[in-house]
Amino acid sequence: MSSTQQPVTLKGLPEALTSLETADRAALLDRWREVIGAPPPKNLSLPFLRRALAFELQCQALGGPKVRTLEDLDRIAAGSASRASVGTKLRPGSKLIREWQGRTWTVEAIDGGFLMGGERYVSLSAIARKITGARWSGPRFFGLAEEVRRDDTPTKPSHRRKAA
Repeated sequence: MSSTQQPVTLKGLPEALTSLETADRAALLDRWREVIGAPPPKNLSLPFLRRALAFELQCQALGGPKVRTLEDLDRIAAGSASRASVGTKLRPGSKLIREWQGRTWTVEAIDGGFLMGGERYVSLSAIARKITGARWSGPRFFGLAEEVRRDDTPTKPSHRRKAA
């Protein structure tokens, strides 16, 4: 890996990701400095270095995470609930009823989760998966209204926020 590599393009992304799989620690640390523009934190494992660099390279080629994703991460970092969990805040005692393939399912909201058939679940998505056998958005499965969607367009490639 050269020390003056250009940002990865969509066309060059597969090759760039493949090169991470076979790179040794020194090459990964050099690549980190090139891609991130700062020295890597000490004691990062090789699998983590590879995953973090793969994420950054994909952001270069594809434009970075969506604005909404970054807002959720900021909210979580500040100790607040993510946007996804905000939409599923139901008062304890609230009941959701859903018919699925001829069977009626009743779910009760409780502190810290949900009850269905005497079994406790931490999320509606886990319940939807149990009912359907497939990965579903729990709030969507139960017909809860989504909040008004904001801009879902990808951010610019320089998605990192500068420290204040």
